[in-house]
Amino acid sequence: MEKTPNESKAEVIIRMFPSDANPAGNVFGGAILKHIDMVAGIVAQRYSQSNAVTVSMDKISFLKPVFVGNVLFVNARVNYVQKSSMEIEVNVEAEDIA
Repeated sequence: MEKTPNESKAEVIIRMFPSDANPAGNVFGGAILKHIDMVAGIVAQRYSQSNAVTVSMDKISFLKPVFVGNVLFVNARVNYVQKSSMEIEVNVEAEDIA
């Protein structure tokens, strides 16, 4: 039985470590993209109850730097579904919990 989009949403909380940093000392954008892809994949699999792969990502904007020690809140949900594809919206917020 297929889940509704609301039942398929997910939130993951992740701490950023020195291994996530770029040479400037901020968190590398690729590390953030990895977490975006992971959470989107969880949502896609929860919705479809099948394997899913990422075909593309679009409209990605890094508005502020993320720093080592920050916590990322990665939220994802299904926006749109077709026969063999779906659109997953992912939002990321960083918080300094120190």
